[in-house]
Amino acid sequence: MTNDEKQVLTKRFQTTMIGALYEFEKAFGYLWGHHKSDDNDLTNNELKFLEIWDNTRNHILNNGNNQLRKAMADLENINRNDTKYSYRFYKKGTDQ
Repeated sequence: MTNDEKQVLTKRFQTTMIGALYEFEKAFGYLWGHHKSDDNDLTNNELKFLEIWDNTRNHILNNGNNQLRKAMADLENINRNDTKYSYRFYKKGTDQ
């Protein structure tokens, strides 16, 4: 796998993760005051939800990055396993 192919695959994984997080923020962001410009404006309830969201977001990103690394390793192993044959050439008339 070339470096360009690795970069494309990495970008696809990251875009999937960030896109999913964005959809959650769009749908539920009001719970933690997502559109408020200053954290000082958050209510106690919003602060609790913000902490829950930050932890959840970190878990999602960590899991996604771990899966990306595993997928890259799997692809590297597949590529390495494609070369199963080796050739030996012997000179005619030898005992080998």
